[in-house]
Amino acid sequence: MADLLNTSQKRTVLGHPAVLYSDRTITITINGDGKTDTGPGGIARSLLAAQDSKDGGGSYEIAIWRQDSVVPDDAALLSVAEKVLPTIPGWVNG
Repeated sequence: MADLLNTSQKRTVLGHPAVLYSDRTITITINGDGKTDTGPGGIARSLLAAQDSKDGGGSYEIAIWRQDSVVPDDAALLSVAEKVLPTIPGWVNG
């Protein structure tokens, strides 16, 4: 997946190959008259981790975002991932 994402960074998370990347979110505003407006939102930072340590197919993705234009902190994302990924049924630490 790292080859498909222009600004990605390869990592290892809990023994699994992983990729960090950023992307912009979309803002959706619902007006009182039932109409909606859309526009650019904040920046999301995502972690895409392989399901197994051998990268045999499948992945899990965790994303965090901010409402301003600042990229979320990688340390915060990795901290969330290290707490959440082991709770997924079938996850095996590498």
